[in-house]
Amino acid sequence: MKIQENVITVIKAVLPFFIIVILFAAVGQFGFGKIAVVRDQISSAQSDQKILSQKLDVLKSIQSSGAQFSNLVVAALPDTNPSLSVIAQIKALAGSAGVALSEVKAGSPTVDSTGLSAVNVSFNVIGSRVQVESFIKAIASFAPISVVDKIKISESVLGATLANVSVKSFYAPFPTKVPAVTSAITDLTAAEKQILQGLSSLTQPRFAMIQAGGGGKADPFSP
Repeated sequence: MKIQENVITVIKAVLPFFIIVILFAAVGQFGFGKIAVVRDQISSAQSDQKILSQKLDVLKSIQSSGAQFSNLVVAALPDTNPSLSVIAQIKALAGSAGVALSEVKAGSPTVDSTGLSAVNVSFNVIGSRVQVESFIKAIASFAPISVVDKIKISESVLGATLANVSVKSFYAPFPTKVPAVTSAITDLTAAEKQILQGLSSLTQPRFAMIQAGGGGKADPFSP
């Protein structure tokens, strides 16, 4: 009986210590897990901050030229059918080249497997051979981007040159998704900058604004 009493006494004395150890281990495991989570969150926040700072530096570096280059790209490869712009450019080019146009018309749009759309504008052009050749070469110098798809040249007995020309122009929808805010970006490469410089040399389309006359009445239905 004396031994059992001693064992019970020892157990009573040691039991609180074991309980404390068990609680400390459980709390410690939970606490260390929380610390690991907080460390991961801090590391992720620091990484996001670094990416955002890098983005800000890139945006600052292109702030002066970004809008200009954006307009050049939109003019060169619009998101809608550019046939009206192309026809206006062809007519303006014909006027400066001293050639005459006829039967100018746009065809039906086509789409390839990559999503790039194209439309053909066909017309007849007449002038001297030098004028016609100069006019045809200059087609590649305006925006929207256009290439001579087909051409048939014939000479008349009066020395004039008649050409049946088909010009293909391209367009594509603008991106509908943008990268995440925390996605890293890089500055333009040398090749990309060279492409933009090439686009800046294209003759941009000009659209005439129609102004309303000032002599009309504010209310056309008033007496």
